[in-house]
This record gives sequence, C-alpha cells and structure tokens, in this order.
Amino acid sequence: MGRLARWRAFRRDMFASQPARLYHAKMAEMKAPFYRSFTVPDPALARQILDDHEAYPKSAFLADTLGPLLGRAVFVTNGAEWARARAVIDPAFSGGRVREMTPQIHAAGQVMLSGIWAGIVEVEAMTARATADVILRAVFSRTIDDARARAIFGTFQTYQRAQPLASPVDLLRLPKWIPRRRRGRRAARQLRLMVADLIADRDGTEDDLLSRLSGPKDSGTGAAFSAEELVDQAVMFLLAGHETSASGLSWALYCLALSPADQLRAAAEVASCAPTEFAKMPFLRDVWREALRLYPPVPMLPREASKAHSLRGRPVRPGDPVILSPWHSGRHERHWDRPHEFDPSRWSRTVPHHAWFPFSAGPRICPGAGFATAEGIIFLALILQNWRLDVVEGDVPRPVAHLTVRSESGIRIRFSRRKTRI
Repeated sequence: MGRLARWRAFRRDMFASQPARLYHAKMAEMKAPFYRSFTVPDPALARQILDDHEAYPKSAFLADTLGPLLGRAVFVTNGAEWARARAVIDPAFSGGRVREMTPQIHAAGQVMLSGIWAGIVEVEAMTARATADVILRAVFSRTIDDARARAIFGTFQTYQRAQPLASPVDLLRLPKWIPRRRRGRRAARQLRLMVADLIADRDGTEDDLLSRLSGPKDSGTGAAFSAEELVDQAVMFLLAGHETSASGLSWALYCLALSPADQLRAAAEVASCAPTEFAKMPFLRDVWREALRLYPPVPMLPREASKAHSLRGRPVRPGDPVILSPWHSGRHERHWDRPHEFDPSRWSRTVPHHAWFPFSAGPRICPGAGFATAEGIIFLALILQNWRLDVVEGDVPRPVAHLTVRSESGIRIRFSRRKTRI
C-alpha cells in the first residue's frame, strides 16, 4: 500500500488501516523513495525514547502542522526554548493549583447537566462544549456563554473541522511552499487574533492560568512570557485542554454504556461522594485510565532523530521520523491481558504502568495531566449521579484520527434519568 493510500485508509478507519502486527511488534520500519520512518508500538522501547527527549525531539512535521495555530507554544518547541517555557508553566499545574480549579470544573459540569435531556445524546458535541467551558474559565475567567468566549469556541471548532491530524501533503513530505489547508490556516489566524484581543483587554484582577503565566519569570533567565508568547500558550491550552479532554470523556462515557456492571459499580461509588472529591473515587479513576488506555486522545506522538544511531539494530539517520503510538502501546498484546477489552478492574491488579502514557511520559509529559484527570473524573461523577447510560442498538462509533481520536460520525448514547441514588 502506498503512502497516500495508507493515509486515506487511516483517515477512514484507524483500526483496519494499521497492520495487525503493530499490536505485538517492537518496532516497524516504513521505507519509500527519499523517505523512511519508524513506528514504535512497544511500550518499553517507547518509554526509552520519551525519556531521552534530547535525542528524539518533537518533529518538524508537528510544528509545520500546528504552527499556524500554536506559534511557538511549548507543545511544539524543543531544547532551551521548551525548557524555559516549562519552567514557567509547570508551577501553574501543581497539585494545589489543580485543587483550586475544581470549583470551575464543577460549575462547568453543572452547566453541562442543565443541557442534558432524556433520550439519545450525541456526546462528542456535549463534551466539546463542556470542556471548552472549563478551559475558558480556567484560562480567561470567561464562561462559554460569554459572547467573546463563544466566538472563540466557534472559531476553534472551524479549525478542528478543517485541520486533520496530518494532510497528504504532510505525509508525503512535500515542500513547504505547496499549499496546505487554507481554511484551517484562516481559522488559526482568526483565533489567534481573538485570543490576543481578549488578553489585551484584561484588567489585571483575574486569578486564572493566564495571570499565573503573566507574572512568573523563568528562574534561569529572569524573563517572563512576551505578549506573543502568552497568545501561543493560551491557544495551546485551548487545544490541549479542550480537544483532548472532550475525546477522553466521550469514549469513557461510551465504554461505561457498553459495560452496565462497571457503570453500576461506578455509580454506586460516586453516590456517596461530592463530585469534586475525586480522590475518594478510586474505581472511577480506574474507569478513566482504562478508557484512555483504549482510546488515547492523541494516538501518535511524532518525534525525529537528532543524531545518527541505531535502534534495535537498524540505522537511524538525523531527521528520520520516529512515531510513538499510545494507541498500540495501550493495546499491545505482549504487555496487556485481553488488550482490546474494557476492564477497569484490571487497575486494581498488577498492570504494566509503563505501557500507559496517554499524556506522553518522561520530561515532556503533559503538564496538565493532573488537571485533565480531575476534570474527567468530576464530569463522569456528575453524569453518573444523575443519568444511566445505554448504547444505542446498531450504532457503533468508529474511531478516526483528527487532531485527536474522535468518532467518524459521532458517539450517540441513550440517557435515562436515575430515579433514585444508588
């Protein structure tokens, strides 16, 4: 199968397009004229690469794809530029800071609940709006009902529809002057202008993520983020804090609808807790982990070799793409028992924790991983305290690769009001 045909198959169906051997292989090499790449599904080898982030920096492909939207945000940079940004960002997501933001998550969850009615609900749309509400509150001190915040959300949705995980132009590694998706680039420019205007209009009294990034200075250089850098990081939070959380939450709801026994157990656990007491919900945390194992929001982590070396005895040249796959690592047949089954109880037994990295791992692990986990658990708790979830007969969502793992045609779940608390 040629690269363009492979890409089209991947866009149609992530499951069917990937060689079955990736679920038990350690590494696969793809060769074509003027092009070679390596895919690493083996969790142990992937972890080695993630730990050695200087030898395997973020790929230029990622910066080319997301640069029009993210600029020089920490998600796409490397080296000293990346380290400086992380020194400012990491303290904003410490454990105490995450606890401080739980009221904002809960408030957005209550707004989400007010929009749910008994019947069939398309949960990807529901979770997209809810997680956008959370990140707008956390970053800008705005709610989704604020006119300017709503406009940002709408423009971001336009960008999401226009920008796939990669385009054939990117896959074929054609020159940068070849036109890419113009609609996505227009939406990216518009979104950045809207975010810049929102930042410029702040009065300095806000207590949110942006205020924590505006004030701190990097301990090494003494330099704070510039106005342009603040836009970069703020837009990145919109992308990372909204799109990925919506993906994970949607698939977690679907997994619970597929597994009535696990849903009943989770509902019983949350019945005796306040939704914000996520530390008291170990089984619901395991539900979240298991859903992200099967459906990691970011299915591939593209890196590239920074120097010549060998990987499992194969020569690797500088610039060769090395693709890590949380999708395959989370379902790897050598590491997981019944790898394609949803079984949250596995987390109470011995599991290969090194094979679970939906938020990446090593020095470049997502700084917002704790925030995303708290958000996912709180939202699931709010929903399970009020609603029973059932699959819609004959409606099976098929995962595809956009910016994150989404369903080809939405995820529909039947919601029924819980008559009494469990």
